[in-house]
This record gives sequence, structure tokens and C-alpha cells, in this order.
Amino acid sequence: MSPLVIAILGILFLIWAYKNIFINPKGSPPGLPKLPIFGSYLFFLAVNFNHMHRAALFWSKFLKSKIFKMWLGNYYCIVVNDSDAIKEVLYNSDFDGRPDIFLARLRDPNMDRRGIFFTDGPMWKEQRRFILRHLRDYGFGRRFQELELVINEEIRDMIDIMKNGPKYPHEEEFSKPEGNKFLAPFIFMPFTTNCFLHVMCNIRFPRSEQKDLLELAKSSTILQRVGDIYGRMMGVAPWLVHIFPGMTKFSELRKVSMEMHVFFQKIISHHLDTYDENNERNFIDLYIKEMRLKGTESSFSVEQFTLSLVDFAFPAITAIGFQIAMFLQYALLHPEVIEKMQYEIDNVVGNGRFPCLDDRQNLHLCEAAVREILRIETLVATDVPHVAMVDTELKGFRVPEGTIIFPTLTAFHDDEDIWGDPRNFRPERFLDEQGHLSLKKDFSLPFGAGKRLCAGETFARNMLFLIITALVQQFNFVLEKGEKLPTPERNGCGIVVTAPDMWITVRNR
Repeated sequence: MSPLVIAILGILFLIWAYKNIFINPKGSPPGLPKLPIFGSYLFFLAVNFNHMHRAALFWSKFLKSKIFKMWLGNYYCIVVNDSDAIKEVLYNSDFDGRPDIFLARLRDPNMDRRGIFFTDGPMWKEQRRFILRHLRDYGFGRRFQELELVINEEIRDMIDIMKNGPKYPHEEEFSKPEGNKFLAPFIFMPFTTNCFLHVMCNIRFPRSEQKDLLELAKSSTILQRVGDIYGRMMGVAPWLVHIFPGMTKFSELRKVSMEMHVFFQKIISHHLDTYDENNERNFIDLYIKEMRLKGTESSFSVEQFTLSLVDFAFPAITAIGFQIAMFLQYALLHPEVIEKMQYEIDNVVGNGRFPCLDDRQNLHLCEAAVREILRIETLVATDVPHVAMVDTELKGFRVPEGTIIFPTLTAFHDDEDIWGDPRNFRPERFLDEQGHLSLKKDFSLPFGAGKRLCAGETFARNMLFLIITALVQQFNFVLEKGEKLPTPERNGCGIVVTAPDMWITVRNR
């Protein structure tokens, strides 16, 4: 290569470097350089390989701006760590879009963009409106007596395993033969999944046949832990999949995504084969009826419905179990909180039955403890990325149409101006002077907000309350000799925050 060619290439590189590193277009927030192929993603990995939201907080401090720009491959992005700006992103419909990202397509057999989480526009609105409206009739999103009875039965089975040990082979994976020791989060997942299946299609798997539910939970857990909200979700360099399918984890993500897809596709196929328009059995039949009325040109299809069910099922399959596991971490770290909860339960409920949703209005500290674990260990540390639907502004910064926005929910929940002592596990922060729950003191956003609010919020909150209060009522949580206290700071973070798998020892009260 001649010196002239080398000089020309050097000049071109300097021009590129100056443009991408030193020039900041007017109105843009400060930001990270755009490197070839990966954009700014390597800067995140260099700071914190396992916790992208912590890397986002680091760069925010380094750049001295709670709003900064970055690039993920060729995607132009803005990271938001400012509490007021986070709320603006969540509540302003200008930011209600979703990026067309690789992970969204990875979940579909044909690599199409379907479902609820990762879609937008008229199709998303039509699908979400229909599914939410009709699932409410079966207890998803509102109080429903029949569903609460089902949840109570599932909790009873779960408590039985914890006390008496496994009865079936698959239960040996999450329970010791002698009882009083169980593996979190997996022990919770078959039972929470069963509750969602009851809502969706009036199906429940008996304990002897829950092996498939456990396998479904394992697949979902891999997807939640292996993906990350920035790089792998975005598919920064999708072509690397073909060169390094193992190292990039995309082959693993594809495999578990297809396993989840097949599980729900089988349920839908069975309903299609046995559908009778004169005998409406459940929600799936309602969707099939609408699909046939709308025709093939509408947004209603088997493929779309399958991914929608996967999206709606996620909180039940894994997220609730993850959150309970993190509560158990804090139960071991703060036994004084558990003692107060037990005192409250003993006085309001006693020990002759499990707490129910009617008790919630009198179990103030227990409800506050549920809200506190949702705040201090925000499951979705960085909200699923939003997209600016139009040219707009955010706190004075220019946001072009198509900009991908990452609201860091942990930044909101760790804001000292809002919470005072955000890293202290203190359920009393949600109580008033009389010790009663005060919704005016709950500014938390664990499920997001606005039109992109998690559709499973009510279902998840009810499940968390009922399961956590039952566990606290029935057990004391102890460390056996040689065991160390958990360290929440070491919790992993993929798409969501998760505690490591933990064997929990309990003593019957």
C-alpha cells in the first residue's frame, strides 16, 4: 500500500473520528462516541458487562448529564436517568413507539415483528385493546373471586411442597425430600403459570403433570437472563449471529424462544381443532371468533395471537417468581420486617386460613413491603425501549423522529430527592402517621406508566401480595450453618433483574 493511500485513509479516519467524537449537533444532549459496527455499546460493556443500567448511570455521571445520547450499532439512542424526564417519556404519547429490534423478531418462527411488547401503531392498539378488554372478564386486570380461589389452591399446593417435600419427580428439582428447603425462584413458577393459564383458557396442570410448566419456566428464565436491554435486545450487529452463534447467545435465545412459542401454539391449535362457535369456552375461543369475523386482512391471526400470549404470560411464568425470590433475599437481610409482617397477619388473619385480597385493606405493612420490593429491586431496571414517533423535545434537548429512548427506572427509584434513603429496605416509607398505607406516598413506577403500562400489573400485584403474605404467615426464613447472607448488589440483570438461584431454608411457624 502506497504512502499516499495510507495518508488518504488516515485523513478519512480523522474526519470520521472528529465528526463522531467531537461534534455534537445543536440541541442534542452530550453523549458517547459512535465507533464502527458497535456504536457506543462497547463503552457500556467496558464499564459494567453484566448490568447495563449501572453502566448507564456511570456514563450519566461521567458526562455530567442525566440525559445523554449514544449509538447501538446504527441506532441513535437517548438514555434518560432524570426522574422528571423519565415520567415524561412514559406518559407522553409522542414516545409510545417501539423499535424494530432483533430480539423481537427472534421470537417469531418467521422472524416477523408480532406480539404486544415490541409492536406499535394501529395493530398494537387494536390487539392490546381487544385482549385487555376480554381478559378482564376472566380476572386479568381486575378483582375476580373465582381466580382468587384458584390462586389459593395453587398456593396450598406450593406450601405443601415446602413443608413436606416433593411428591413427583420434577418437584425434586426445586424441593428437598425432607421439606423445609426449596429452590427459588423455580418453585413458584409452575403455580403462577397455572394461574395465568386458568385466566387465558381455563386450563390447569395438576401437580403430577407440571413438568412441562417447569420446562417452560426454564426457557423463559434463560430468555430473561441472557438477553440484555441494550445490546442483545437491539441486535447491535445481527450479522455476528451467523459467525458466532454461540458466543453471541442468539442461538440459545432462538432455541428457548421457539420452545415458548411451541407451548402456546399447541394450546391454540387444540382450540382451533375443537372450536364450536355455539359453545364459547374461554378467552382463546373469543379470539378465534374475532379472527374469523375480521378475516385474513386484519391484524388477527394465529401467529400474532401466539406471540401476544407469550408476552402476556411472561409476568406469570417468571417475573412474579423473580420478584418473590428477591423479597426472600431481603427477608433474610431484614428479619425485623418479617416479624412486623407476621404480627400484623396474626392479628388480622390468624393462622386458620391464608390471607386474601379482602385483608389487604388491613394488612398495611404487608402491602407496603410488597411495594417496597418492587421499588428497591426494580424488575425491569431499564424500561423496554421507546421510540419517538415524531420530531420532539425532551427537557430542552432535540429528539428526532425514530430516536430510541431508554428510560432507566432504577434511576427514578434511586432518586434521593424523591425517596430520601432509596437503598434502604424500608416499607414504612409507604405508610402514614397512623401506620396506614398511603397511596399518596407511592411514587414508584415498577410497571412503567402511560399507554405502555405493563398490562399484567394488577394480576402481578395480586399474586405477589397473596403469595408473599402466605409465605410470611407460614414460615420463618433462616440461614443454615455455613450459609452466607444474600447480596442483592450481585443480582444479575439481563432483560430483567434476577436473583441467583437460591436454596431457601424455612421453619414452620
